[in-house]
Amino acid sequence: MHWIQCCIVTTEAPAERTRPRRSETVERLVDAALQTFADIGFAAASVEDICRRGGFTRGAFYSSFSTKDELFAALYARETARELARVEQQLAGIEREADPLAAAVDRCLSTLRADRTWVIVQAEYMLHAARRPEAAAALRAHVDGLHTRIAALIDEAAARTGIALAVPADRLARMLTALHDGLVVQQVATGDRTPGPGPDLAHDATLLLLRAATTA
Repeated sequence: MHWIQCCIVTTEAPAERTRPRRSETVERLVDAALQTFADIGFAAASVEDICRRGGFTRGAFYSSFSTKDELFAALYARETARELARVEQQLAGIEREADPLAAAVDRCLSTLRADRTWVIVQAEYMLHAARRPEAAAALRAHVDGLHTRIAALIDEAAARTGIALAVPADRLARMLTALHDGLVVQQVATGDRTPGPGPDLAHDATLLLLRAATTA
């Protein structure tokens, strides 16, 4: 009986120990990819560059990802999930504000500061996708998923505030992300670090768009 118990321990314990280690490895690879893609570009970065920055071997990379594109997908999922969580948190309670739309813009812009590193990496991958149909298809899937989740936040906020949408939530989500992405790319490219959410272009343009796309 004792021998059976020992076998169970020796066969099951390593697997249990591997799970958190694998998760930690993936997270560190994603962190390394974010910095590497921003520093030298997506196309120029090699698997070795990413592994060197993260302190891993090629084997560690290929045990989690098949390609750099798969690694970018994990990076995209993580970064957008973090941004959406912050937005959802900021939208809580806007129905109690005198002007829910203005409150939503003020709160969200104060939270969604342009992250220079992530903006650069997104721009890098867009250029990569523009030259490769398979990467373009993957990027469309990523972006479509993001728009679906933003549209759900819009619908939920509209229901709580009693504001009617003049355009479908999905279409408004695409308008908002196009406006936001264009402005932050310009900000990062030109070095304009004007803080929000005061009387700046991002604030005014976003609020005008929302007022045009909604009715009380």
